[in-house]
Amino acid sequence: MKQWCCLWGFFFICLSAAAQEQGEENLILYATTLKKGLYKSFREFQFNSPSEEGDLVIKSRSTAAQIYLLASRIELVMRDRAGQEHKIKSYWGFCDGQHVYIKDNGLNEIQQAGYYCTYEIHGVQPSRSIYNQADMTVNTLNTPIHLKKVINIITGEILELSLYNLRKYILPQDPELLEEFRTDPNKKDKLEYYISRFNQRNKPSLPSPQSGK
Repeated sequence: MKQWCCLWGFFFICLSAAAQEQGEENLILYATTLKKGLYKSFREFQFNSPSEEGDLVIKSRSTAAQIYLLASRIELVMRDRAGQEHKIKSYWGFCDGQHVYIKDNGLNEIQQAGYYCTYEIHGVQPSRSIYNQADMTVNTLNTPIHLKKVINIITGEILELSLYNLRKYILPQDPELLEEFRTDPNKKDKLEYYISRFNQRNKPSLPSPQSGK
């Protein structure tokens, strides 16, 4: 009987510690120091707890590699003790101790942190060819791609930053701000402004254990 009491006591201590770990105050948004390392999952990013460290280096790819290899703009490699570089493929994101990056068609730095964190995907794709009469060659014009996205710090859901997603999924959580958005004639040019306003007005709240979520 005494052993069971000890086991139950240990069990409740573990539950209490887990609940404390999941508190809003432990979200990466409120961290005074960003921990350097590799995030294997959204949860590791969410709570500023990368599970793998090492000599991690961000490498930039050439424009040609981006186009002809369908590769992302930058990649992450790890250097071993001999100085050899090894590509890392299976991970969710990365922190260098100062900046946080999300793996989404390459590494993309988080630009604005909040209830909805923002980042931008960069890329290059060939668009059209131009014939040069001087040397009778065909040159391809490269088109840069820029796509803004947001990630919900509570759920991990990633959405394109668009008029539709703001109106349908994000701003309905703040009816007053949604009404301002609906009546704003210049809203299509103010998407980041409304994300910033939403982040200022709303504090992330983790679902309680009793909610079953």
